[in-house]
Amino acid sequence: MTAVAGEPGEERQMRQRHITLSTENPAATHGLHVAAGTATVLLFDSPVLPASLELGASRERFERIDITERALILLPRMELTPHERIPLTVRFADGHFPHRATFALTTEPGEVDLQVRVFRTALAPEALVEQVAAVQARCEDSARFSNLLFSHDLGSGIAVERLSPRVVSDNGPPPLNVVGMRVFAAPGLLAFEVPLLLSEGQSPWRPGRVEVHSEQTDEPLPVRAMDLDVQTLHPGIRGRLVLEIRPRPAAQAGLLRIEVHEQGGSRTLKLQEVRLPQPLPEVTH
Repeated sequence: MTAVAGEPGEERQMRQRHITLSTENPAATHGLHVAAGTATVLLFDSPVLPASLELGASRERFERIDITERALILLPRMELTPHERIPLTVRFADGHFPHRATFALTTEPGEVDLQVRVFRTALAPEALVEQVAAVQARCEDSARFSNLLFSHDLGSGIAVERLSPRVVSDNGPPPLNVVGMRVFAAPGLLAFEVPLLLSEGQSPWRPGRVEVHSEQTDEPLPVRAMDLDVQTLHPGIRGRLVLEIRPRPAAQAGLLRIEVHEQGGSRTLKLQEVRLPQPLPEVTH
């Protein structure tokens, strides 16, 4: 394989290799060795969403960043520092598990990845059933209902209703559109599923601090858990935000106000007149 210059007096060997994404460890980060002036090409065996690309560095550091459904080309403009790790994430288009591939761009004096084939085999139905059962068991241990919502296995004894909250903004149109919302209520449980769509022209958005209040008494309700099914929300890509609220007597009033503040930013998702099922299921002892 042809070599390229690395550190003074050394040559980088150009590598061709493959990465297999593990369903047992889907959050694993895979290292990629890159070098200035050399294109690293990733070839995917499953289609990816080009708009889902997340790169933890300024794009000005790269001469080229080209992505299609099956390939990603990275051409660094300058060398990375020896201990630098630039995160890179891309999501798959079919929604099957594992949902995304996560990489870390690094530098290695002796080698550079020229071509990397990324293999991903979606879980077979039997394996998926086993995994959902394992997720349910973990949820029962941790009392986090949000993972059950994502698994689509809601069990029995849960009241489900569709909601039409009022989405408000302090300045201009809301940055986030709510494209349908549901509430799940059971003894000791109050959870919301909020499908979101980020408006065109908006920069990526991540949820941070959450505030929930009764609109009648202004009493706060503690948030037990929050999950977004994508790492970061991008324009044109739907995300599902799940909020689990610790039920309180204030919730019996029937209307809540929910505010989800942007992580590290000033944009806020504001939902008013969030109407709850009446009466709420009571906790039995």
